Amino acid sequence: MQNQLAIFDLDDTLIQGDSSVLWTQYLWDKQIIRDPQFVEADKAMMAQYNAGTLDMPTYLRFNLQTLANVKVEQVDIWLDDFVQTVILPRIYPEAIRTIANYRAKGLPIIVISATVAFIVKKIADQLNADVAMGIDIKQKDGCYTREIDGVPTFKEGKVKRLLAWVRHQPITDAYIYFYTDSANDLPMCQFADETFIVNGDSRLQQAATEYNWPQYTWHL
Repeated sequence: MQNQLAIFDLDDTLIQGDSSVLWTQYLWDKQIIRDPQFVEADKAMMAQYNAGTLDMPTYLRFNLQTLANVKVEQVDIWLDDFVQTVILPRIYPEAIRTIANYRAKGLPIIVISATVAFIVKKIADQLNADVAMGIDIKQKDGCYTREIDGVPTFKEGKVKRLLAWVRHQPITDAYIYFYTDSANDLPMCQFADETFIVNGDSRLQQAATEYNWPQYTWHL
């Protein structure tokens, strides 16, 4: 395996929008969620995420209550439909081309997102990623719980999870290309050898100017 890695954030980087918010909206549209206050509360918590103030365990305990007592197999059926109908039309053409360029050079493609892993992995499969990391959720009695399993892929947790993965690979001193839109990813931005900002938020744009990171605007 080559000692270079192409790593991508998911939401608002490879796709237009946040897959967690879109998933909540999908569950609402399908009348799986029936409480309109839940959708509004979810949006408010995502505003905290964008501001860098979100408490991730608290958010997930709230967000995942909708899937309590729903079998993983049923969630999987909903996810397949969600990815086909909602996510695929939102994948940026530039994202597809960029991934293809790295793949042509033989680099492993890794998607690391602060969204729950069962969503991230479904989308990453459509992007032909080699590895997908999201926030792993514990299961009990064939259902997802509201508890995080292991280190969440959020802020510095992305770096920790990447390093844990690298330790089990035939890789030494990997050279990392990293793409993101969010200032929540500043730890990974600093860790990477080359960082590229895609549709960056205001805090990340300021950091990009300071560190001379290239900035791109991707469109559908």
